[in-house]
Amino acid sequence: MNHLAQPFRRGLAELAAGRTEAALPWLQASLDDPHDGALAQLNLGMALADLGRLSEAERHLQAAARQCPSIAEPRFRLAQIAAQRLNAAAARQGYEGALAIDPCHVMSLAGLGSLHEAAGETEAASRLVRHALLLAPDDAGLLAMEARLTGDVLAPLHAGAADLDTLRAAAGAPLPLLEAGCAAAPLDWRWRAALALAQPDAEAAIAALRLACILSGDAPLLLGLMGQKLMAQRRHAEAAPLLAAAIVAQPADAGLRSQYGIALLRLHRLAEARTVLEAAVDDFGPLPALLSNLALALVGQGRQEEALCAARRTGGNVLALGALLGIQPYHPREGSAAALHATAHLLGAQLRAPARLHPPGFNPARRLRLALLSAGFGRHPVGWLTLAGIEALPRTEFEIVAHSLRPQQDALARRFQARADQWHEHGRLSEAQLAEAILADAPDILIDLGGHGEGGRVTVLSQRLAPVQVKWVGAQSATTGVPGVDWMLTDRWQTPPGCEPHYTEKLLRLADGYVCYTPPPWGPPVGPLPALRDENPRRHVTFGCFNNLAKITPDVLACWAAILHAVPCSRLVLRTHALGDVGTRDAFLARCGLDPSRLDLHGYTPHEELLDGYNAIDIGLDPFPYAGGLTACEALWMGVPLVAMAGSSFAGRHAVSHLNNVGLGDWVAEDAAGYVARAVAAARDLPALALLRAGLRSRMEASPLMDAPRFGTSLAAALRHAWQVRCHDELRAHSGAGNAM
Repeated sequence: MNHLAQPFRRGLAELAAGRTEAALPWLQASLDDPHDGALAQLNLGMALADLGRLSEAERHLQAAARQCPSIAEPRFRLAQIAAQRLNAAAARQGYEGALAIDPCHVMSLAGLGSLHEAAGETEAASRLVRHALLLAPDDAGLLAMEARLTGDVLAPLHAGAADLDTLRAAAGAPLPLLEAGCAAAPLDWRWRAALALAQPDAEAAIAALRLACILSGDAPLLLGLMGQKLMAQRRHAEAAPLLAAAIVAQPADAGLRSQYGIALLRLHRLAEARTVLEAAVDDFGPLPALLSNLALALVGQGRQEEALCAARRTGGNVLALGALLGIQPYHPREGSAAALHATAHLLGAQLRAPARLHPPGFNPARRLRLALLSAGFGRHPVGWLTLAGIEALPRTEFEIVAHSLRPQQDALARRFQARADQWHEHGRLSEAQLAEAILADAPDILIDLGGHGEGGRVTVLSQRLAPVQVKWVGAQSATTGVPGVDWMLTDRWQTPPGCEPHYTEKLLRLADGYVCYTPPPWGPPVGPLPALRDENPRRHVTFGCFNNLAKITPDVLACWAAILHAVPCSRLVLRTHALGDVGTRDAFLARCGLDPSRLDLHGYTPHEELLDGYNAIDIGLDPFPYAGGLTACEALWMGVPLVAMAGSSFAGRHAVSHLNNVGLGDWVAEDAAGYVARAVAAARDLPALALLRAGLRSRMEASPLMDAPRFGTSLAAALRHAWQVRCHDELRAHSGAGNAM
């Protein structure tokens, strides 16, 4: 007996027993066997593919294809990997190559049929499936696919099919039919799962999935579905362990890996998220969803350069460019207004310019229907920075229709609901469905409050849903680039004269600032200046920044190092979610270039504790090129003045606007040297700093930044102006160019 053959047989035995991981070393040991090496390559490749280690699998399958030119299986498996990587051309070539060797290879027929189905080529897909069924008439997957193609979406459930495609197809059936199926087979988890996927109500869907999980004995397929449903409801802590369990059983599912990475991101477990997503990119290749999520993990750790590289690898379509616009503003060089405009221009070039939507009547003075679109109607920067101004809009002039893209239950959300004349909550609608829902209300003006950020749907405005469309707070970092967004709501500090070429929108400048801050009722009183407290007899100054690490660039760190060097014994306090993640914190300390003994690093704390943290800060240090927005307002509310640097982008000038609105324009520097000098000068005049701190909250309350009636008047006038311009353009178009209104 050839002793080298023994490892191969051991490997096959482990595979037969379902112990795939245990089979790997035995198969690896057999690769050089002169008799069984080629089959060991094939089985090792298949085993690695089953474990989701696609890059490793690919190498062995390619070797097996060379060594076994008369066997179809290696080419079929390579085609599967290409399909998982969304490379349809390579998948088609692989399936066809397998069928050239074995015209009766059932799974290659099915795979080729799936490609035709995904491309909408139903007849070609049906021919292939019928051919495959002649060879394997009892195959449940083929029967399910045939039923989908013929429109009989419930037939696979009746036949016992239990795959994800079957469940999703069945979910398209009318609810009464699915409910009848559940009643007829009350212990059949498949019917419950299909009913869950069909439920429009999220809580009803989750309840149905829980029951399906119990009936199935926690089938991995259902654990994954449950995790994704919980993710859609932002219940990330519940979703993460379910997704992790589903991945163990389905490691070759790229969607599960992507969702798990996002769950870890939302739980601020950034180092883990990065590891999971980098491994997924290695296995599945540069899938846009994986790369976009990896970019978010990297920028969340303050790695702006790596994040931008990952985001740029996602491609050049609208979704990819929108994701890029969520990452690029943080980059120290590519976050400039000019660079952001260039990316937005590429995005806009792929969206068709919308047709003009005629306003119902040309009366410039009539009451207007104002639609608001956002996922942030609650405890979110959108809520804290817009609510008071929206409440102050005169009801006699504006009817408000709110389109909420996410369920909201907090106190701010209830105030939004109370002010809205109509309130709509939308689930995960397609762009066409969302457009239809907004058009049904026939708004005169539509304001987007989401941009290209998380949960934002600004590209839907390219379908022209209102005669006047405006961008306001909510990932308002730069121009959107979206055709049909007519105006950008701004002020003279956010967009000073001369910056117009960097915006595809017209600039609608308010009289004062572009936001109106609502402070939380739980904000603590402002304490005395920490540097002058009795417990600090040496008058040591404490600087602070409570912005996320995405905004802390190498240039910012260099300025902070210079400030700490120039102010002996001073300290720097950083407070943000990401610093609660051990891996992220350790990596930050290793690269920041700051003396760890002079740093106080804090992770997540409840909002009241976070605000109270400002009572330990003498001077705030605003980041750049992406400035603090809400964080700047919160620092000022807690009596902490900010040193800021004026950037060129919208994101780079948030603090510039807020500081000028409270009369602290002299705290804005134009360059790094000025930034350092302003911080050092403030630290050397503690009596002046204490005096400013003591009066800053009352000063802020009296300023335009918190004067809701004044802001409401300004906002109403700006929106009325935009409407009048539109009516004037419409009247001019109908009466002939050059005619007076």
